[in-house]
Amino acid sequence: MAFARRMTLMFLEDIPDDKWCHQPTENGNHAFWVVGHIAHSDNFFRTLGKQESNVPAEWDGLFGMGSVPQTSASAYPSPAELRDALATQRESLTAWLGSLDAEQAAKPLEGDMTQFASSYGNLPGSIACHESVHAGQLTVVRKSLGMPPKFG
Repeated sequence: MAFARRMTLMFLEDIPDDKWCHQPTENGNHAFWVVGHIAHSDNFFRTLGKQESNVPAEWDGLFGMGSVPQTSASAYPSPAELRDALATQRESLTAWLGSLDAEQAAKPLEGDMTQFASSYGNLPGSIACHESVHAGQLTVVRKSLGMPPKFG
């Protein structure tokens, strides 16, 4: 999870705030959506453990599963607010995951979540994979803006 987050932050670090709504393709994910979705997802994963949600309710429609990126920056919290949420949600999620004992970690997930991870203890790998998919979308945003790659 830490490596995936470092990658996300590295790809994001020099995208200008005024380009966060840039969509590399028609209906493509832009930086607002990617960052908000990752922060929202961290909150969602934490709520699987009966932790209370700590993101605004309207984030479900903006960043939740099935949400569609909006074309206007005014539809979103500011880049600074989203960067803060990215940090605070990961801190909260990491603290919760770190608090699980062996019995809690072995507890199976239920319903549709079993497609994502079989147990609470397996969530970190799946969370890292999920974030990496979306971090990769930031590389497409960067390329379409003519920004240099971070590797190679």
